[in-house]
Amino acid sequence: MKWMETIKVQAAIGQEKSVEMALQDLAHAAANHPDCSGFLNATVYRHAVVPGYLAIHLFWDTEQAQIRGSVWGLNLIEILKAMGLVDHAVWIQNSKEEGDQKNANWKS
Repeated sequence: MKWMETIKVQAAIGQEKSVEMALQDLAHAAANHPDCSGFLNATVYRHAVVPGYLAIHLFWDTEQAQIRGSVWGLNLIEILKAMGLVDHAVWIQNSKEEGDQKNANWKS
């Protein structure tokens, strides 16, 4: 099952660059970490307008989605809490069949 964790952080004033660098480092570290079985990729984003508002998306493919988040993601949250306000969500990818059926029903 494919799923994604989104972790957003609003960096404290003066912490913007260090938070962005930390997110980049953590995204690269996930690839080789033992808690990351099923890990596919991580990407870091910054808000288009708000300085210091950053997000990391962790992409997974595991037998079951971890609805509370991965061990890796939960550890990231604890690290990021020291740097600003944190929000965390888990998103599950719809299967192709589900998406096709929903689209077919919508068009009717």
